[in-house]
Amino acid sequence: MRVYLLSFFLIITGTTLFAQKPCYQNSRLYLFNKHDEPRLFTDPLGRHPQFPFLQRMNGITTPALFIKSINDPHQQGKYTRTFPAFDLLLRNSGFKNGYKDLNTKNVRKVYITPGTIGNLGFFNQQTNIINYLYVKLNPAGEAAEGIEAWKLINKNGCFLYILFTCGNAFYPNGDAVIVKGGGPVATSAGGACCRTVTVNSSATAVPQQGDSIQRKAQLRLNFYQAHVFPSSRKGFKYDTTVELVRHKDTTVHFKDRLVIPAKMDSASRIKYYSVCRDSIIQMHFPLVGDPAQQTDTAEPIRYVVADTVYDKQAPPKEEPECELNWAVSVEVGNSWNSIPRLNDPLQHTQTNGGQFTGNVEISKFMVPWFQLGLRVSYIILSYQDDVNYPGYIPGIYNTVYLAKPIVPIQIFGKFNFGKPIGFQESVALGFGYSVPLNGKIVNGNNNTLSTDPGLKGDFTASLKFGIYYYFSCHVGVGASFTGEYFNNKSDMIAYSLYALPAQLGLHFRF
Repeated sequence: MRVYLLSFFLIITGTTLFAQKPCYQNSRLYLFNKHDEPRLFTDPLGRHPQFPFLQRMNGITTPALFIKSINDPHQQGKYTRTFPAFDLLLRNSGFKNGYKDLNTKNVRKVYITPGTIGNLGFFNQQTNIINYLYVKLNPAGEAAEGIEAWKLINKNGCFLYILFTCGNAFYPNGDAVIVKGGGPVATSAGGACCRTVTVNSSATAVPQQGDSIQRKAQLRLNFYQAHVFPSSRKGFKYDTTVELVRHKDTTVHFKDRLVIPAKMDSASRIKYYSVCRDSIIQMHFPLVGDPAQQTDTAEPIRYVVADTVYDKQAPPKEEPECELNWAVSVEVGNSWNSIPRLNDPLQHTQTNGGQFTGNVEISKFMVPWFQLGLRVSYIILSYQDDVNYPGYIPGIYNTVYLAKPIVPIQIFGKFNFGKPIGFQESVALGFGYSVPLNGKIVNGNNNTLSTDPGLKGDFTASLKFGIYYYFSCHVGVGASFTGEYFNNKSDMIAYSLYALPAQLGLHFRF
């Protein structure tokens, strides 16, 4: 009996001997950084299932159902993202043929002790990313025996865990404390050296006593400037933008008497171990605290107060849109024309002053800045001379009316500059045909002489500049200055005359 106890003691305290080959671990699941601190994981499992086709909620409760699920073509076709990832994880864990290497003999149901530290897998469906978290595993809602898991063991004795509830991969950093069913697959020859040991562990936790503690409170006052301006979005009258102008921070200390202690978990647990010649047992007695309602002395209280000043912009003055098709203009004024120069030192010519002129325009708006139209003008071409016509009164100049009036009929193009309402400028270029009427010569006594100027109709062209003011889309007033060229010929002399009408007018658009 003493020899047996001594042998058992040497097994417990001796150096571990590994008969298995080095494990092939080529996955993020097996990477640990010694400088990382594990995050306490207390959430219920199943919120981000990594391999949902292995979850308990999908009926995976036995090794046979586990093998059936991974070999089901319907499951493989349904989980096109996570099933290939599961197969790749197995290949990177020493399962040469992936999921095809699994059978009911190397899939075992075990319980992992809460508080075990390791990498826990998860799948984020929104970002389509599979990754791992370094955690201290203590999820809520698990069985009293521990955290249920499937232990997948390859032919070299290497393993990984698939958690029973969520279907997520887990691998411990060091030796996981396994209860019930966690023994190695391979045993020593004959299996006569392996024994099952039952350990009942318990610890008495001294409850934390409530007392006041010193805590920090961080106070921040934010000053914002908000701008309210007319919205350009349909259905919204105003939009608002907010900018942080400045902020003020301060820290104060106070004594917090509302202290809530952590609740310590000191329940006893029964563990089952399969002890063989090459095994070593490490006894861990974790005291797990439930910090859900515990007062955190290191975390300060934060208060943020905001003060916002609003400025509201007046809506811009809306300018009506003018939908214009036609325009009609009526203008009147005075016109001055050039005079011919006679190649005779005894005969002279001089101007007859300004004469009445007018025109009517009708045009079509091709675009808001360009009009195409027709113009009919009334212009008097006249000058004075002292030529000795029959009936001439010596010493008094005759008045020669080449045309009273001459009527230019022109097609013009007009370019507009400016807003539809208010001041607007224009430049118009026109050409056409001029018709002279009522040509005559009057002597100093206002008697019509028998000599006829005989002016013929011919080509005419014009360049017109105008400035206008429109009171609305439809009515306006304006002033214009035009240069008219006349290529008309006469029986008396070949004329090339110019007229310069200056006019005021009314303008109508519709």
